[in-house]
Amino acid sequence: SAIDRLSHSTNFLHFLAQHALIMQEEMLPTSIEEQTVDKRYNFNSLLLNLANTFLYMVNTYIIVPTADDYSLSLGAAATVCGIVIGAMAVAQVFSSVYFSAWSNRSYFRPLVFSSIVLLLGNTMYALAYDLNSIWVLLIGRLFCGLGSARAVNRRYISDCVPLKIRMQASAGFVSASALGMACGPALAGLLQTNFRFLNLTFNQETLPGWVMTAAWLLYLVWLWIAFKEPAREEDHDKPQTTTETKQNDVMEKGLKQPFLLASDQNGRTSEDRA
Repeated sequence: SAIDRLSHSTNFLHFLAQHALIMQEEMLPTSIEEQTVDKRYNFNSLLLNLANTFLYMVNTYIIVPTADDYSLSLGAAATVCGIVIGAMAVAQVFSSVYFSAWSNRSYFRPLVFSSIVLLLGNTMYALAYDLNSIWVLLIGRLFCGLGSARAVNRRYISDCVPLKIRMQASAGFVSASALGMACGPALAGLLQTNFRFLNLTFNQETLPGWVMTAAWLLYLVWLWIAFKEPAREEDHDKPQTTTETKQNDVMEKGLKQPFLLASDQNGRTSEDRA
């Protein structure tokens, strides 16, 4: 009948919605789950993640105006500047893998490791001028890429920021990235000087490395003082959540109940005809 067909269609749509991850009102996070996320959230920790995003993007683009001159001063071709700029992005592909896995256990330690690696990478980038080595320059940029913690930054926002402000935090992540991309080349334009101190050269080629070394050192101190590690919940220790239970109930009702009803009705119809 028409009622049976409508019932089948409705439950089939419920089934599709479940697999498309379309949540209904009763499947939204419960108050208990929201309270758990609220306990894990810390404003200073969020701010440190956004600052990490900003500094990393500044670090990526601050060398763009002077990379060709730096390569030429070390005896390399001007086209090598493309490798110098791109080396960081290539290394970031690999760093995103182990940082994503590491963030399953901790947020603080990956950020500390990231800051130390970036500090070393920028120091090598700055020292390449006095060492007269293009390889030190390239290795320094690779280290900077291996220190990319953007995967950790995004993971913190998705896991530890309450739902009511998660959209603003995500917008802050995008804004910090865009602002870093803009500030990097602009900051490089202000570093037009040339002097020596402690047998080290400070000029427009090396100063981007020294400035970012100082920035990551200050960030590391701030991180060590202000970051609060969110409380971890072991998946095997916690019971099935209310949301998961409701989803399973809806799936069972949407898949089993209509077919059972249909088979019963078909059986009764055949008996009546007999």
